[in-house]
This record gives sequence, structure tokens and C-alpha cells, in this order.
Amino acid sequence: MLGIVVVSYKSEERTVRFVLEELSKVDIPHRIVIVANGADPEEANRLQGRLQGQATVLASGNEGFARGNNKGACWLKDQEPDLSTLLFCNDDVFFTTVGAVRLLEEKLRSVPEAGAIGPEVLGPDGVRQGPEPYIGLWKGFVWMYLSTPFLSSARKRKLFRLDYSSEAREGFHYRLSGCCLMVDSGSFFEAGMFDGNTFLYAEENIFSERLSHIGKGMYYYPDVQVLHLHGATVRQHYKARRQAALQMKSLCYYYRRYRGYGSVGTFVARTLNGLIHLFV
Repeated sequence: MLGIVVVSYKSEERTVRFVLEELSKVDIPHRIVIVANGADPEEANRLQGRLQGQATVLASGNEGFARGNNKGACWLKDQEPDLSTLLFCNDDVFFTTVGAVRLLEEKLRSVPEAGAIGPEVLGPDGVRQGPEPYIGLWKGFVWMYLSTPFLSSARKRKLFRLDYSSEAREGFHYRLSGCCLMVDSGSFFEAGMFDGNTFLYAEENIFSERLSHIGKGMYYYPDVQVLHLHGATVRQHYKARRQAALQMKSLCYYYRRYRGYGSVGTFVARTLNGLIHLFV
């Protein structure tokens, strides 16, 4: 049984569209749960009524991406003893490959070392949103900006692997987009689920680390494509500077907890990154 978890935040119309138009395309046995972050019982009940019995809605505090998805996954585990696979998907995703979800699950089952699998994710501009390699904190979030006056465009792209996503091929990669991520349920719970200490951002990096601890990896499968209206919800509720601050906070936690960076180093990097974003 496939369980589908959708975390929705103040996006009722988009969630209804996604369930009725996109998830109706799923052609394998499944059960859908919507975790309505920031919704009171009345709002959750209204959303439930509009979904025409296609999904169950759980009212939740505004707990963010990781905790919201964990809540939905645990609910499905309790409801479905034969739960074998989980699909975490944003409500601003469009499945552009026929049979996308079925194809992802079939591929996941054919690669025993894969704990998670993701499709090719394209933005409205046609640019790939991942996969991505590992990159260190200082290199990726300080030096990449400060080096601009000293490096040619070609040198910068090579040094910081800025073309990695566009050149990526099928196989294992460090980070996949969390907007449409399928996981083996056993691996998900064995790895400890998503890390609830983050609110937004860095969840995919952290989950990649957690999977590696149980001998699993993230597998990229570009034969399946989805369209993602990246940041539709976040941009609606958070200004750009606030988004950058939230991202850096989560990333510093990730680098300390999972990559061994010291608290002083992450504080300095976070401060420098904040100063840089005042001028770029």
C-alpha cells in the first residue's frame, strides 16, 4: 500500500486542485492524508468536505515541513498495516509523466540500496530543481558570494558545481528535491523520519544523512518528470529576507548536527551570509 502525505499551509484551493486533479492520476492502491498546518478544526473540516472523500485531513499547528510530514506518515502507519511506500508531495506539483507515481514505485523496488527516489523536477522556466551534490557551509554560502569579483563565470560554475543539476544522470545523488519524494516506508521509520528540529529547509540534506546511516541512498530517476511551482506557498507568507534567514538557520543546524561543524564556525558563517544578503 502506498501512503501519500501532503502538507498544506493556508492553501486550500491549491490543495483541492492537487488532490482532485493530480492525485486522481495515481493508478496504484493508495491512501491520502492531508496535514493542514496552521488550520483549526473548522478549516480542516471544510477542506475535508471539498475533497469528495479522496483524502483524510488532519488539523495541525503550524509545525513546518518535517513535523507535518512525520505526522502524516505516522498516521498512515497506524491506519495501514501493509504500508510499504510513502510519497511526500507538495500541492504545487503537477505530474507530467503518465503513470508517474507507479513508475517511481516500480523503480524504487528494483533498486534495493535506494531508501528514497525522486523524479526530474522542473520549474516553470524549464530549469531542473536538483539533484544536488554535497557542498560545505563556507564554500556554498560564504565563499561562493565573496569570490565573485575574483573568478570568471566559467571558473565559478566549475568550482561550485553550479551545473550539477542540469548535467545529472540517473543514479544516486546526495540531495533530491523534497517537493516530490518517494520513500520506502521501512527505511523511512528506521532512519528516524525527518528531523523535526527544522521548520523549513535542509530537510532533504538531513534525510540523506539519516538514510546513509542505515546503508541507503537517494536515487534520481529522470525518466519521470514533474512540474513544480517552487516556493508558491513560502513566497506568499514570507518575504525574501525572512526566507533567507529561515534557510540559513536550518542549514547551520544541519551542518552542526550532521556534518560536524562547530557552533562558532556556523555562527560566523551565518552572520557573514546575512551581511552578504543585505547587498545582493
